[in-house]
Amino acid sequence: MSDHNHGESLVAFLFGGIVGAALALLFAPCSGEETRRRLGGWLDENRKKTREFLDEEREVFKHKKDQVQAAWQAGKKAYEDSGKNS
Repeated sequence: MSDHNHGESLVAFLFGGIVGAALALLFAPCSGEETRRRLGGWLDENRKKTREFLDEEREVFKHKKDQVQAAWQAGKKAYEDSGKNS
């Protein structure tokens, strides 16, 4: 499985979990005030987790981008050097 498909699957899974949890809270046998309080707390907690997840993924992406750029430059240099030796 490619990294791109893995990322899409993870986002879809997280989104499904969020929707399912929100619906479970909305249909729970609690008062409206209690449900809103719980939902607000849950959203705050998961907003923080999502932010942390995205920060980590940005770091992974930056690292991979740096690797690709380094490989590109090395390949370009090798190509240019091989043309000089011909």
